[in-house]
Amino acid sequence: MLHDKPVGYLYEVGLQGGIRRAADMLGINPSVISRQIAQLERALQLPLLERRGRTVVLTEAGRLLAQDHYESRQRREKLENHLKDLRHMRGGSVSLRLGGGLVTTFIEEVMCAFARTWPNVFVDITVGSMQEMLNDIASGETDMALAFGPIGTPELKRHSFQWGPICAVVSPLHPIAALTTITIPALTDHRLIALSESFGLQRHMNAMFKSEGLQFHPAYRCNLFSTAMSLSQAGLGISFMTKYAAREAIAEGLLVAVPLAHPIASSAQCHLLRNSDRRFTPAAHHMWRLLHNAFRDKQSALTDS
Repeated sequence: MLHDKPVGYLYEVGLQGGIRRAADMLGINPSVISRQIAQLERALQLPLLERRGRTVVLTEAGRLLAQDHYESRQRREKLENHLKDLRHMRGGSVSLRLGGGLVTTFIEEVMCAFARTWPNVFVDITVGSMQEMLNDIASGETDMALAFGPIGTPELKRHSFQWGPICAVVSPLHPIAALTTITIPALTDHRLIALSESFGLQRHMNAMFKSEGLQFHPAYRCNLFSTAMSLSQAGLGISFMTKYAAREAIAEGLLVAVPLAHPIASSAQCHLLRNSDRRFTPAAHHMWRLLHNAFRDKQSALTDS
């Protein structure tokens, strides 16, 4: 049976490079540390310390014990923080990544409700590209992500929601504004507005053009949906997004959305993503459930309309 106290002494000796210095840091007699470590060595039948000149270092067995002690202490501290969160309805922080076209929906449908339940939780919101989101989820840099576009088959937990069709978004005065749909080949007669290649929506656009034996040649490229919409409002070209993403400008009569006549456009999805190995705080779990329910309900509303 390994007891925390002698292993803790061993860890401190390794950290300080000597029994006396460890004793000074812990405020105890050096003989106490020596005696406890000697008893531990007898119990394990392994040497845990060796002297190198005037310095004491850990043996391989000693290093293994010290590392386990450190990791166990970290786990206990994390557990204590989780339990404290549960007692006080606090969650520390929640981090998430969003696709640019989903920000307004997140704020209106999720963030307002979350803030009422968890008013003291810090929420870190970053808008990024599809690839940035996948990288951050895989590396554990963020709790969750809400992305639009093709994601392949990453080893992530996800819920997918129908979010199409993708539309050609133009000024009401644009030549295609009166159409009910438009084909991919017909778009080549006009000036096009692209998003950065790392955006999920742009990946969809590239795939649609490729399926028709064409290449997407834009007149403009930008890294924000708001910039793409402004270019369209000015009559400078055709941008691409869902009607829902541009709904405010459409409602004000500033833009018109013409659905693309292509299977990829009509079946486009957004995805709620997380790393299944990452443990959620209570607040993060609540955020996840709010996101899932909000986008499930929004999918139903879009389908019905």
